[in-house]
Amino acid sequence: MTLLRTSFCCVLALAAQSAAAKDPDCVVDRFQGAASPGGADVRMRLVNLGKPCAVANHGVASERSHPAESGAITKSPAHGTAVFAAPDAVYMPAKGFVGNDEFAYEAFAKGKTDQRVRLRVRVRVEVVAP
Repeated sequence: MTLLRTSFCCVLALAAQSAAAKDPDCVVDRFQGAASPGGADVRMRLVNLGKPCAVANHGVASERSHPAESGAITKSPAHGTAVFAAPDAVYMPAKGFVGNDEFAYEAFAKGKTDQRVRLRVRVRVEVVAP
């Protein structure tokens, strides 16, 4: 079970990394405040083509520096799968699903002065048909 989960996690992460840069089928809004006590909300919109979509996490988000070193999903999505594969939180909608979903996670990274920073993020997902 652990091997299967690890493999699934790595496959999702690799697929997300290869598709993440400027994929119009996976759009994640910029967000701030993940290190604040209340965390941050972010919107993700993706076309359900059987590909994952990822949220990148950095300790200094404005500079996209200090990528998250670790993290965990704290609330699973109802209509897909989410895994944390540092530095990304990766979401894969269920086959054929169209609609709204959400998940939450926390990540750990170094801040501007190398202090350990906890990031808390709630992701609102909108999945649309191809």
